[in-house]
Parts: sequence; structure tokens; C-alpha cells
Amino acid sequence: MNLSNRRTCGGFTLVELVLVILIGGVLAAVAVPRMVDRSAFQTRGGAAEVRTALRYAQRLAMAKNREVCVTTTASNLTLTFNPSAVAGAACSQAVIRPDGSSPTYIAALAAGITLTPVAPFRFDTQGRPSPNIPVNMTVGGIILINVARETGYVQ
Repeated sequence: MNLSNRRTCGGFTLVELVLVILIGGVLAAVAVPRMVDRSAFQTRGGAAEVRTALRYAQRLAMAKNREVCVTTTASNLTLTFNPSAVAGAACSQAVIRPDGSSPTYIAALAAGITLTPVAPFRFDTQGRPSPNIPVNMTVGGIILINVARETGYVQ
């Protein structure tokens, strides 16, 4: 076979095929375990949902001029609000999600992801946590969420 016939065949050499298979194997060995173990993604997603719920509760308290209560369990966070203007009264009305998809605002975490429960607290009409202490909770034992005293800033 002369050189001109070889160029017109247009095939792959054995070395090229082995290198492609080798690179594919290395990528599969590194990428597949990261895609199968989704707990890190679910933990970050759960933390983002809890932060969003807390920020929404703070803004809602200021907008409605009513206290919004935050109750946590090991697997979710629930928002309710005080229908009366009297501070410290029972939070008996459910907070509805902004999109109206649920009659009660519950930020539920994925199975296996836990939220460290904290004592129930409220956002007052100025967006501050009540009692006026910093609130710290952990999602998945890794991600810390803080609600600052005096300002109610969620970080």
C-alpha cells in the first residue's frame, strides 16, 4: 500500500483508538462517582431553600407589619404569622408560598439531609428576630445559616 492510498482510507490508527478509550475510562472513573453521590448537591440546595424561606419571612413581617413565626424540625422549616397587631400573640395563620403552590410555607429538606432544630423564633415588624438573639442552624451538619440579631440579616 503506497502513501497516497493510505491517506484516502480515512480510518483511525490503533494508538488513537486506545487513547480515546483510555481518556473515556479516566473521565468515567472520576465523574461518575460525583454524579451518583448527590448528597452534597442536596445539602447545598436545602441550605439555599432554608435561607430563602428565612429571608421571605423577614420581608413578609416588614411588609405586612405582622410578626412571622419560624418553627424548625429536623427535616423542615415552617412559617406562620400573627394575624393580630398585638406583639407576642399566637401565630395561627399559615404563610402561603409566593407562587401560591402550597397553602402553608414549608421548606422541606431532601431525605437524609437534616436541619438542626432551633427554638421557635419570630421576625418582628421591623425584621429583627425575637427574642433578640442570634439564631444559628446547620443544614446537613455542614452548612451554617445565621440570622443576625438587631438586623435579622440572613447569611
